[in-house]
Amino acid sequence: MSRRIALLLVVLVGLAFACSFPPDAEPNPDPIITSTIDSPTEPAISPDGQPILAPQSFDPTIHINQIGFQPEQFKQVILEGPTSAEQSFLLVDRENRIVFNSVLIPFGFDEDSRIDVAQGDFSEFNIPGEYRAVIEGRGESYPFVIARDVNLDVLHLAARWFYLQRSGVELNDTISGFSHGADHTSAAILWDSDGKHPGETFDVSGGWWDAGDYGRYTSPAAVTIMSLIYAYRFNPQAFADGSLSIPESGNGVPDLLDEIRWELEWLLKMQRPDGAFHHKAATQDYTEAAPEADDQPIYLFDVSSQATAQAAGALAEASLLYRQVDPNFAARLQTAAELAWEWLVANPGRVPDRGFQNPDGNQGGNYSSSEDEVALRLWAAGGLFHATQAPEFADAFAELWMERLDWPRVYGLYWPDGYVFGMFAYLDTSGGQESIRVDVRRVIDEQTRTLLEIVDNTGYRLVLRGNEDEFGWTWGSHAVMLGYATYLLLANEISPDPALVDGAAAQLNWILGTNPLNKTFLSGVGENPILTLHHALSILAGRAVPGALGEGPNAMSVGGDPILQALFDLDVPFSRRYADDPGSWATNEPTIYGNAAFVAVAAWFNRAP
Repeated sequence: MSRRIALLLVVLVGLAFACSFPPDAEPNPDPIITSTIDSPTEPAISPDGQPILAPQSFDPTIHINQIGFQPEQFKQVILEGPTSAEQSFLLVDRENRIVFNSVLIPFGFDEDSRIDVAQGDFSEFNIPGEYRAVIEGRGESYPFVIARDVNLDVLHLAARWFYLQRSGVELNDTISGFSHGADHTSAAILWDSDGKHPGETFDVSGGWWDAGDYGRYTSPAAVTIMSLIYAYRFNPQAFADGSLSIPESGNGVPDLLDEIRWELEWLLKMQRPDGAFHHKAATQDYTEAAPEADDQPIYLFDVSSQATAQAAGALAEASLLYRQVDPNFAARLQTAAELAWEWLVANPGRVPDRGFQNPDGNQGGNYSSSEDEVALRLWAAGGLFHATQAPEFADAFAELWMERLDWPRVYGLYWPDGYVFGMFAYLDTSGGQESIRVDVRRVIDEQTRTLLEIVDNTGYRLVLRGNEDEFGWTWGSHAVMLGYATYLLLANEISPDPALVDGAAAQLNWILGTNPLNKTFLSGVGENPILTLHHALSILAGRAVPGALGEGPNAMSVGGDPILQALFDLDVPFSRRYADDPGSWATNEPTIYGNAAFVAVAAWFNRAP
């Protein structure tokens, strides 16, 4: 059993799905050597005739996915430092037998990490087993595995993290060892911004904590639900009943659908009788107290057109997901989405005029988009067209499509976004205007080609670069990165192209270790995982809740974070501006939408070929 799995088992003692590899994951006793150049030295020969390399020391400048790869997946190792055109790399198995060698391709200077890098591609090597990448004279990488189900453990760990984010219930989780009392169960007080509703209260208990604090927000919830819907779409078999070991396991419903429902039930509570959705429910101030010890009043804040449009789109799409497992619940979701649309039609402008703004003195997250809301209403129209096939929603989508903005050059799946969700909902529905369908496909093709151009021109094959525009290393860079990866995978469903899948795989590789910090950015997995989080439950326990995605390097918005400010002051390279520190809220705070984006991409890379 590999060191990767051993570490994971420490984190997930007793977890049913954290088990040893199936037979096809065991090292092949006689791996075949695939060679494109002559071996640079004369290695020893094993009794069975296989070349054996002398033991190598670990080299932290050799970066690789520390979890591993599916047999047919894009596989890459990155080497830091100047490299000649003749420099080779090797793969060795557990016994140090050489199983593959090939040439490193010098990329040159990678501007975001500010160092020369070389890329080694071993995608053609597909024999299941445990291996290390070796640069003779330099050292070796962390170990990794090639196996069909190599990503299943990390997928389940990241998906199960949502259970550990549940609000309103007592937690006593024997698997992770985390526990707390029931939190924030009292009625929420309506924030009386206009003085017309003094003392009015509502039950908005439940849902998931949005991030490291205990706030709950409609817009991030809606985007999170969409990414998890895509995860289920990509690979429903990975989320079978019992797969996540949550309280609902054993009820005959796929576990991911049970977990998504926890958030949907809360989201329905956030809707006003007239269809509008409240923007958020949160306390006035951040707290470092345990969840059950936070005795601040909970406030229900104003409605917004942003929240209403995003909720309408997510609820409409979710209604399709539950039609087979719970038709009555599916009908509730669709009805709520339709009511939200009625409110949007009656309120065609932005509500409030400047978008939602935190009241003075409120420290909770704002989550207010500064962009035009065409994208969000288009998402709502597309989702409702998908759920109902009613012509009125197809017509609304077509009208909004003609009003879309020229910027950004590529639409994202981050918390303020909506275009991609609406576009694929429209294409997933029969009917509508063929000319609109053709144009949507054209936009998808153009935008995903733009993403691939960026991938081809960055040292680590990423969809992010620099510190400007929609591709920069912004706050929440990992959620942005994985959202773009999801876009590539969705595009591949329309027009299959291995380059799209390989581009998405490169983003997953970055998260799991192929990065200049040599870290796995998912807590609890890999040889060098993130160890701390800006996350109340983790800080209180003195250890990171397992399965949480680190927020990512941030070269665009300090956000008052003193630790990140120090990295700015030191002019740390863009892709290294990350701190594994509980005090860094602008680089190291997990979010539900970030984790959901990871789950979507990891679900794809657990599929059978």
